[in-house]
Amino acid sequence: MEKISLLEVAKAIQFNNKAEAQAIEDYTAFLKTVKDSELDEADKGIIKGVIDEIISDELNHQEKLQQLYSGLTQVEPNKD
Repeated sequence: MEKISLLEVAKAIQFNNKAEAQAIEDYTAFLKTVKDSELDEADKGIIKGVIDEIISDELNHQEKLQQLYSGLTQVEPNKD
């Protein structure tokens, strides 16, 4: 069995990071749908709260994936 290179693992991490970003984009679009809907304000608030929590989780996943990537590649984000 052929070993998978470190760069292939790093690429897979970024693929998953991209999927997290797509999920955030989709949830943000969903928030606009809810905002523009005929739902009453109380229901809109409940849904927004749940979706905000889900987006927060996705952002956390991105942060963890970035830490994995940097740990493997030793490439850190610029601080400036």
